[in-house]
Amino acid sequence: MNDDAFARLVAEEIKNRASATQREYLELPENWARWQRAIQALNDNLEKQIRTIHEQEQYQISKYSELGDDARVMIAEMSANFEERRRKIERFRYHVANRLDEVTRMIAVGSEHVEERLKTVEFLRRCIEKHREVTEKYDIEATPIDLALWSALDGKWSFDSLSEEDILSFSQD
Repeated sequence: MNDDAFARLVAEEIKNRASATQREYLELPENWARWQRAIQALNDNLEKQIRTIHEQEQYQISKYSELGDDARVMIAEMSANFEERRRKIERFRYHVANRLDEVTRMIAVGSEHVEERLKTVEFLRRCIEKHREVTEKYDIEATPIDLALWSALDGKWSFDSLSEEDILSFSQD
């Protein structure tokens, strides 16, 4: 698929107009980087359009302002037209930026199922927190394994520092 067709597909997917087959094509791992670049290019293009509209509006306002009071209505109508165009582009740009974030996360995580992974991560985090809460509530002595598990909540991997003695001492009680 050439770049123009791919870019159109990306835009259609963001508008939820792509078929399931087209979406599956985008989600192929070999297309992720291209998909991200296409979304970024679309986002850049939309930002440029917004700037251009603003510049056109400023030019038109300065041009018609010289006509005095007679031009007030014309300037107001023109500004409303520019604002409507800008609002439509900004609304679409919002969805483009969200999709860019999703694809970037997908690439970083290495899966097209980012939301599922995030839900799993949150579930496991709550499990570990509940484990610590129950252990403390019932005044159960924390084992080195418990401490290693809890340190994972802070992003620390402590399991490799556990000794065989640490593990066996609690399993034989």
